[in-house]
Amino acid sequence: MKTKIPKILLIDDEPEFLAASHKMLQRFKYECIATEDADLGLRMLTDMDFDLVISDFLMPSMDGVQLLKAVHKLKPNLPVIIITAYGSIDRAVACMQAGAFDFIEKPFESDHFKIVIDKANSYTQLLNERDHLLEQLESRYQFENIIGKSDAMLRIFDMVASVAESDANILITGESGTGKELIARSIHTRSKRKTNPFVPVNCGAFPDNLFESEIFGYEKGAFTGANQRKIGLLEYANSGSFFLDEICELPIGIQSKLLRVLQDRELRRLGGHDLVHVDVRIISATNRNLQEFVAKGHLREDLYYRLNVINIHLPPLRERQEDIRLLASHFLNQGLEKTGKKNIEDFSADVLQIFDTYHWPGNVRELENVVERAIALTKSRFIEVSDLPIHLQKPVSDEPRFDEVTLQQAKRQAMDKVEKDFLLYLLRKHAGNVTHLAEEAGMTRRNLYRVLEKYKIKLENWR
Repeated sequence: MKTKIPKILLIDDEPEFLAASHKMLQRFKYECIATEDADLGLRMLTDMDFDLVISDFLMPSMDGVQLLKAVHKLKPNLPVIIITAYGSIDRAVACMQAGAFDFIEKPFESDHFKIVIDKANSYTQLLNERDHLLEQLESRYQFENIIGKSDAMLRIFDMVASVAESDANILITGESGTGKELIARSIHTRSKRKTNPFVPVNCGAFPDNLFESEIFGYEKGAFTGANQRKIGLLEYANSGSFFLDEICELPIGIQSKLLRVLQDRELRRLGGHDLVHVDVRIISATNRNLQEFVAKGHLREDLYYRLNVINIHLPPLRERQEDIRLLASHFLNQGLEKTGKKNIEDFSADVLQIFDTYHWPGNVRELENVVERAIALTKSRFIEVSDLPIHLQKPVSDEPRFDEVTLQQAKRQAMDKVEKDFLLYLLRKHAGNVTHLAEEAGMTRRNLYRVLEKYKIKLENWR
């Protein structure tokens, strides 16, 4: 890495010392701007780019700690070297705790001065190089807002680019948390419809009796409380894209009406007589096996084939091993920018190993939540294992405890552990959705609530 000549802001209220230090820096061939006024120096920082600030600790308008806080508020990563009087160890310690890169005691040798400056300059260049590499990495492996470098994701990126310009309906499949809506939005933003609305609808979010009026709209007087005409979401999406998330939850009574929209490009508002033309592209998504829903009569077969013209399947995160660390770094940088935290550098090696080996039932969404939580909790430069949720932390011992128990009791302990672990897995997978959880577990909702109570598991912690 070629060493860059640093541009230095020098601040000291003693004219003689300022002139001598300025001359010394020029002799080292550094670019330097000097001022006796700390407030003026801070104003310079807002208008000019510097690689380093060197300042005396005691000045009329502020001390070194106050200056450090002001500098880092303006330029969080800018290194600051504080000059202190000989024997002022308490001041030096205060400055280091406030985030100073280093301190120098007066009087000092020119060689030592140069060593400290060069060290700060190298640190700045390393930070800049790291940020540049991260930008390149994210740019190379980022498709819209989707991150991935695995072969599976690169194939999906190619497929999205290929199908976006067509008007064919698309079915996106994959487990919860894999990014189905992100893919749908990406298809929309790359299509000829991109300047028109993208309207997402979660099919499980509306009660059956409200679904029809929300999707198709209604005329004044259609039912009690319909005091004026309301445009439905399908009509609102005209000339754009209509995203039906969790299509398996679509009420059976609505399916025939949606099929007519797909066939004839027309709809009739609730309580209305006139047909309304709509031109929408339907993108649907599910984390279930739709063919099973068709076989059970929960989804019309003709509607299924209309929706599934093109299928894009998103693999779970556990099958995208190469993407885990890339995504974790992306979420870390995103979280640091969002929170304004500057003290966190990276994940510890132990955390990265856990990320690599964990099965991620909640997929990308779970990883994002884990990183966001760790950023909020950590107090060190590196995110440690203790900053992770309990279920990701390594157990103290994998050996079961059989002290003073009968064989029958040991069997019961083992069964309880399996039952609890299975429920926790389903809770993560379905984000606390009781209907989906009970169905996959083969239990009634009543029995499910009873078992959750047995293990003192609170649903609100998983939503």
